[in-house]
Amino acid sequence: MKRSIVFIITLTLISMTGCLVSSLHPFFKQKDKIFDPAMVGTWIDGDSCIWTIEPDITKELIWGEKKTDSIHHVTYTESFPGEEKMDSTYNIVYYEDEHAKAELIGTLFQLNGVSYVDFVPDPDADHSSSDVTSWHHIPVHTLARVQCNKDSILLYWYGDEWLNELFEQNRIRIKHETVNSLDYDRHVLTASTDELQKFIRKYANDPKTSEEIQQIFTRGYTDDQQEYGIFLKLKPYNGPLPEKKARQVAPG
Repeated sequence: MKRSIVFIITLTLISMTGCLVSSLHPFFKQKDKIFDPAMVGTWIDGDSCIWTIEPDITKELIWGEKKTDSIHHVTYTESFPGEEKMDSTYNIVYYEDEHAKAELIGTLFQLNGVSYVDFVPDPDADHSSSDVTSWHHIPVHTLARVQCNKDSILLYWYGDEWLNELFEQNRIRIKHETVNSLDYDRHVLTASTDELQKFIRKYANDPKTSEEIQQIFTRGYTDDQQEYGIFLKLKPYNGPLPEKKARQVAPG
């Protein structure tokens, strides 16, 4: 698995094994989105990798009165930017080191009172060194359960092994494609957002799975022997960003 391949998203970048549950369509609808200021900041994980999470700030256009340009005989409507608004979309930059980073869009949303983050590569970022390579990338969405505390953010990505077990036990029927690789076969969900949310409510948020994730959040770690997902604990970070450190030590 190469770091530049968007299809497998951030796994090699965050030094983890295995793959995540991935979907061609988002896991959220607009009505499900929420904003939590506790997400915003600069964070460090257990592997000393840095995460910056900033809100996506938008300005709504305010339309004024219609006016007529008597010289050019054109009627137009004046507009000017309104107040800044923060929605539940976050711009996320993950720094593995000063030479490797990933740029993601994270959307915070709730289903049945449970908070999740939908991650997808930033479409405006450069994820590869060649345009030809980027033409062959297919961005996918991944899903993480999230808990924001006073001094930490806890994330638990649902893993591909967990999904595979559901398929092997014939517990689920959901539209997907199987992608063959040298390591193992990976399932990529192709279902609509409506179907994905039914899946989340029934399986990702069932009592057994929820209890296991909550236990991991309480302990602050997970056992490697039971790796059906990926857990990260982010703590506040006040140091320089890796790319800034690289510029400081670069020869003049």
